[in-house]
Amino acid sequence: MAPANSRGQAFHHFRDRQGNRCTLGQCLAGLGQNTGTRSNKIGWLSYILETPYVDESLVTDVRFDIKGTLLPVDHSYELFIELARLLTWFADEPLGGVHAIHGADTGHGELILNRRTKLMVRIASARVPELLTLSGQTIHIGGNKLEIGAGKTRPLSRHTPLFAHCVATGSEDELDFTNDIIRMLDEMRIDSRFICGKRQTIRTQDGTVSGFSLMLHGLPVEHSFLVQQQGLGKYRKSGCGIFIPHKSINALT
Repeated sequence: MAPANSRGQAFHHFRDRQGNRCTLGQCLAGLGQNTGTRSNKIGWLSYILETPYVDESLVTDVRFDIKGTLLPVDHSYELFIELARLLTWFADEPLGGVHAIHGADTGHGELILNRRTKLMVRIASARVPELLTLSGQTIHIGGNKLEIGAGKTRPLSRHTPLFAHCVATGSEDELDFTNDIIRMLDEMRIDSRFICGKRQTIRTQDGTVSGFSLMLHGLPVEHSFLVQQQGLGKYRKSGCGIFIPHKSINALT
């Protein structure tokens, strides 16, 4: 298991195929020659990772124009409730997720929206026609009215690193959270290093929960798609565990 330093950055151990620690040079010298597989020496996954087949079109983002003026900063749960009211199937959609809406923070618990503000939903591509029925609907969040306009699909990105503003695993302690992420990536057979960022709090159906921002870097393209499609942790429909491409890891280091 990879320990974490005080800033939450996972240290990366080098291991050979038998799981023994080695120098980087020794590990590189022992790379396997089997086609279709690759050995993960860096990080905590010491087994041979098969390169998975990933249907890149399985999940997509849909961006809707919205018309409104203000939203609460912590609006994601109320947004989910309103979307589930209009789309009765959405709460049970396993690949569904709702991105937080971005705006200018007033410093008083509200966001100012502008004409470029979008509502973005991550959804199984097969559900897109049903999701697009949101166009023309009106929702209310924190006493503020939002009119939903036209929607357009946006494919998931092939680029890495990936960043999530909040990932919630059920652990409030940073070290426990780090161990949760290691376990989840291990179970998903995802080859990645990560950086744990700031603590976040967010309202959910289970009350206010804690999580942390998280950056994944060094992912192969196939693994990047898996993380974007499946997410990490709980409460994806409340905006947690949804990863988007990020320009550089330097912002968190």
